[in-house]
Amino acid sequence: MKVAVLVDGYNLIHASPLLKKLWEKSLYLAQERLVRLVANFCSFEGIEGWVVFDAYGRSSVDTVEEIAPSVKMVLTGKGKTADCYIERSVLQKKSDYDYMYVVTADFAEAMTVLDSKILPLSPKNFLKQVETCEQRLKEKSSAPHLEFSSRMADYVEGKLMHKLIKQRK
Repeated sequence: MKVAVLVDGYNLIHASPLLKKLWEKSLYLAQERLVRLVANFCSFEGIEGWVVFDAYGRSSVDTVEEIAPSVKMVLTGKGKTADCYIERSVLQKKSDYDYMYVVTADFAEAMTVLDSKILPLSPKNFLKQVETCEQRLKEKSSAPHLEFSSRMADYVEGKLMHKLIKQRK
């Protein structure tokens, strides 16, 4: 099943106490942490994702940067909001996916994109899913690993090992 998630970046930052604190220190730090969280989530879940940030006052076109193989960060161009970009993306891409999640705190936006294949998701609910994913990643990385053996005999079959021992003599 092919699934994608489109995230209104600033909506998600304002919904997260951690990201809000980072925002107070540096907008860049908050954006970076959010993008990393979404990239981990998408990688773990095997889905594609876009994190869209308003760059309403910029004097350029939309900027799309690939963060990971399945995650892109978007800065909207002059005169465009994240909502506008997400609406347009949903219309253009919904036939490519079985489902698309739209993460936004904007109720009107959620209703605009509502469709049988488009599922609105509140930032708080999405953050719960991301937190669960982060916890599962931590558990997975702290699982005991197989010990590495430096003995060739542990990796080479008997006949080949016997030939190598003969050559050594």
